[in-house]
Amino acid sequence: MAFDGFCIKRITKEYSELFTDGRISKVIQPNAFDIILVIKKEKDTYNLFASANPSMSYTYLVKDKGEAPQNALNFCMVLRKYIANGKILSVKQKGNERIISFDIEHLDEMGDRSVKKLIFELMGKHSNIILTDENDIILDSIKRISALTSSVREVLPKKEYFFPSDLSKINPYECDITKETNRIINLIKDLSDTKTSAMLFTNFEGVSKAFAKEVIKRAGFDSDYSVKDLDDTKAVSLCEAFIKTVKEAEENPSFYAYSKKGSLYDYTTFKYESFMSEGVEEKEYKDSLISEFLNDFYSAKHDEGIILQKSNDIINVLNSHISKNNNKMAEWEKELTECANKDTLKKYGELLKAYCHSLSQGKEAKVLDYYTNEEIVIPLNENKSIIANSNKYFNDYSKAKRREEKLNELLLSTREETEYLKEMLLYISISENSSDLNQIRSELYDKGYLHKNVNPKEKKKKSGIKHYIYDNNYHIYVGKNNIQNEEVTFKIATGNDWWFHAKGIAGSHVIVKSVKDNDATEWDMPNEVFELCAAIAGVNSSHNGLSKVEVDYTRKKHIKKPAEGDKGKVIYHKYYSMVVPPDISMYELTSVNS
Repeated sequence: MAFDGFCIKRITKEYSELFTDGRISKVIQPNAFDIILVIKKEKDTYNLFASANPSMSYTYLVKDKGEAPQNALNFCMVLRKYIANGKILSVKQKGNERIISFDIEHLDEMGDRSVKKLIFELMGKHSNIILTDENDIILDSIKRISALTSSVREVLPKKEYFFPSDLSKINPYECDITKETNRIINLIKDLSDTKTSAMLFTNFEGVSKAFAKEVIKRAGFDSDYSVKDLDDTKAVSLCEAFIKTVKEAEENPSFYAYSKKGSLYDYTTFKYESFMSEGVEEKEYKDSLISEFLNDFYSAKHDEGIILQKSNDIINVLNSHISKNNNKMAEWEKELTECANKDTLKKYGELLKAYCHSLSQGKEAKVLDYYTNEEIVIPLNENKSIIANSNKYFNDYSKAKRREEKLNELLLSTREETEYLKEMLLYISISENSSDLNQIRSELYDKGYLHKNVNPKEKKKKSGIKHYIYDNNYHIYVGKNNIQNEEVTFKIATGNDWWFHAKGIAGSHVIVKSVKDNDATEWDMPNEVFELCAAIAGVNSSHNGLSKVEVDYTRKKHIKKPAEGDKGKVIYHKYYSMVVPPDISMYELTSVNS
């Protein structure tokens, strides 16, 4: 992510404008790493969120502050003691580092005014939130660091606060970049095979790997370019690109979000040329608060994380059932091969019965097979009579026949169950949010595959059916699971709407409605709309990885629901078919939030 010193600079400036002279009305610590400050300024209220989570540290404005835990954590109690109802005097950045410091004035126990400093160190695994007095003596921190944990710096009450990189990194806004870069190049050029990008982000404050690669891209080099290969001309190009990029990071008023296949994956405070590649979409944000955008971005990432976790949980259960089914079917198919000789058993019984008067007890009987007119040898139990041996063969035949019938029933039902489970895996793969997954989870719970149903509060969140508009006329609806398929086909679609589904495999129901055509007539569509809808059905099917998918299409009025069918199951007899590639990238579709 682009949560580097340049992004912090934008956020600090924004926080300074929003919060200076504001008061902290409430302090909430929802967990071990996060705090929320409710700040009021004039008529406005802001919920400032900060996280020292080692896996993802950040700060932004949240829309919903949430509920405070019943029992406040220790650091929260310290913050409430020292800065609750405090007035924010200033918000500053430490150099160009990922550090934001708040000076907060409040009344101490004696009623005298004093100043405390609340410091957000947003440094990845080294992140922390620290409270100090005006003399930089630590009062407490969200993560206490002892000498046993770090030999560089202790972060404990009564210790002096300092930042350990004071002597190492260079602030790009407070130096001669050309002079410092050339000095560093000359210092390490003959000593190592250091990459140019590593040279930049290890020596300059707030420079992330992504920022360094952007500088190198603008200088015309490859991101893996080595420092030892920099001649004077290339060093000049690098310094010029560095200066221009730093200036753009400071002066550019917009910020940019990048997505791939509809999913946000990064953002920057200015346009990154190095981010642009095939399939990447860029969106510019103007006149917006970056801290509010970050709320939307990280909320979306948080939702994606939840979706991934939820989907993985369900996928593991389904794959476990599929694996067990496959093992059972393999055993049953092996047993079926053993039942394949049942007709021979029946024939032996018949022949022994037919020739019983001419045969005597023994280990075997030689008889003429009147089916083939050949002599065959039938094994016997020498302790039993010919009739008893005949009856034994008839009994073995009956058992084998019954077993075969039962095994075929089990195989059929288990194959159907396995296909259903694979269908659920497909629907999980095309789910777009937690609500989609909740519908799948609820269905699997009802069928006994999951032991825990969806939280009732989450059940109330309606899952949106995928809805596109094409050519300002055709409204296309796509079900992402059985519940949505049922709604698409039997609630949204009307008699003459066109209905599409991948032939004979798991997939979404796709229907298309026309704004301009009369619903009462059998209106038709251009060929390209038929091809588009078929492609959407192919994309949302279990054959979406193939080069071609066969898709059935018909009028909705020809679709019927089986008398005892599950949700999303349909039958139809009058239909057409076409073969299309499962790809809709060449079509200009407008997505509508349902």
